[in-house]
Amino acid sequence: MRVSCIAFTERGYALAERTARALSDCAQTGEDDPGWDVSVSRGFGEGKADLRTWTALAWEASDALLFVGAAGIAVRAIAPHVASKATDSAVVVIDEAGRFAVPLLSGHLGGANELAQTVARAAGAIPVITTATDVRGVWAVDTWARCAGLAVSNPEAIKRVSARLLSGGRVALYSDMPISGQPPEGVDIASDRARADIVVSPFAGANAGASVRASETTDEVVPAGETWKPAGVRAPAPAPEPLRLVVPCIVAGIGCRRGACAEAIEEAFLLACGQAGISPSAVREAATIDVKAHEEGLLAFCRARNIPLATYPAEELSQVEGSVSPSDFVRATVGVDNVCERAALADGGKLIFPKLAHGGVTVAFSKVTIELSFKER
Repeated sequence: MRVSCIAFTERGYALAERTARALSDCAQTGEDDPGWDVSVSRGFGEGKADLRTWTALAWEASDALLFVGAAGIAVRAIAPHVASKATDSAVVVIDEAGRFAVPLLSGHLGGANELAQTVARAAGAIPVITTATDVRGVWAVDTWARCAGLAVSNPEAIKRVSARLLSGGRVALYSDMPISGQPPEGVDIASDRARADIVVSPFAGANAGASVRASETTDEVVPAGETWKPAGVRAPAPAPEPLRLVVPCIVAGIGCRRGACAEAIEEAFLLACGQAGISPSAVREAATIDVKAHEEGLLAFCRARNIPLATYPAEELSQVEGSVSPSDFVRATVGVDNVCERAALADGGKLIFPKLAHGGVTVAFSKVTIELSFKER
């Protein structure tokens, strides 16, 4: 986790440096998060960083912001940047005496609650957690999603699921992937996605039909004669969409002609996602033949999508098992009869969407199995 830290007094700066060293030690010993990358800035004195500029840069470049000082300073600094619980950075404040570590924003999806607890351990402080599911000991679906590496398609549905659990109700969860461990209290495993409140899948779209029902009705009165309902009866609210958690289990095999631009690859990719019914965030990596390893358009596409690019020599691709669409032209050009389908299959997955050709780009998708777990890390 990339953490940008700023302090506003000498005492606070010393605490920030001690905390950064402690987190670095955690990374070296494998404790907590093994990927801590902490930078410390001065918000005072010589070398003082402009707070507005620092916050804007840190918001874009970091996973979390750590303020050592008054909570009010942090609130005012981050206010212009707060947009959505799905995208907001984690924000934690610790007082300069190192007594309390308080997550201010993105406690679950952004990991601010865990960061506050880790910072508290490093600084000898008390973590002050205020999110309802945590203080009540109720399963937090958004924390589970983040820890499991699942993207949230419709974060507005998190509140509905959490509210049901907090009220003592139950929710049904359907998953395309195996999940080990005992389901949390209040969570039932569903075999039918149409009856699930939480759907864990790489596939996009509204999986209609959830057991969590809206208790309120719409304000629209149904006119007489337009439906089977009697005059004056209010139409029931439609069943809410389930919370959709996207599993990163798709490999996108990609072929392209020389010099294909990132925009052309993105266009073909999105077209394939739409036809396959796959959420773009379900794609874990792109794969292609090694002669395309330095195609700038393909590399730019992968950077924009924040996915790795796996490359394979023609000899290896030619030995990949599975039914593919052969092309004599492709064989004569790169030494193997198909690039996108064979590259998609090279990681051992199952081909779920065959070659789509569009604008000099070919795309195919395979699905690999990922075992999820309800167990705590």
